[in-house]
Amino acid sequence: MRTADTLAGIHADLERHRQVTLLDWSALPGANLERRPSARRWSAADCLEHIGRANDMYLHHMEKAVERAERRGRPPVDEYRPGALGRRICAALTPGVPQQRGAPPRIRFKSPTLRRYDPLQDPGVIPVAATLQRYEAQLDRMVRLLQRCEGIDLHARSNTLLGPFLQLRMGDMWAYLVAHTDRHLEQGRRAIEMARDPS
Repeated sequence: MRTADTLAGIHADLERHRQVTLLDWSALPGANLERRPSARRWSAADCLEHIGRANDMYLHHMEKAVERAERRGRPPVDEYRPGALGRRICAALTPGVPQQRGAPPRIRFKSPTLRRYDPLQDPGVIPVAATLQRYEAQLDRMVRLLQRCEGIDLHARSNTLLGPFLQLRMGDMWAYLVAHTDRHLEQGRRAIEMARDPS
């Protein structure tokens, strides 16, 4: 895939996330975003808080990787090739195609959440307005980082949650962030639907 098309697709995904969270969700009553389907299931606000916490960690590693690539001066390449590991990880995270027409996407692969990224572990409720404001600032940060990626080779590697023991290509890191966000926005959408119709 052309590198320019890859970057354009990522930018479109970030703007789609902005539409869902900062326009669609922010227009809803706060109670709809805060209501948890059950004591152990996340609300839409919890989903967005989790996305923000995870993204902070990944963006830290990605910014460091971009800085290294800028120092090395490796120019961008015309074609970007996703790595095999990155493709597998993103495929596992991305909500799947529903079995029935008109049904919502299915979250196929469930994975445990580390304690520090789990909003249910917090003793108090984080205000929805603060979560939305933080995510808006994070989206702006992501757009700025994406613009810097126009000047580097997207095959440059970035650390993940496992540090240098598991690295992904920068293009795959962006795909991971998009897939992870899509996964939890779908989870949040379901929580909102249940808040509207508790039965």
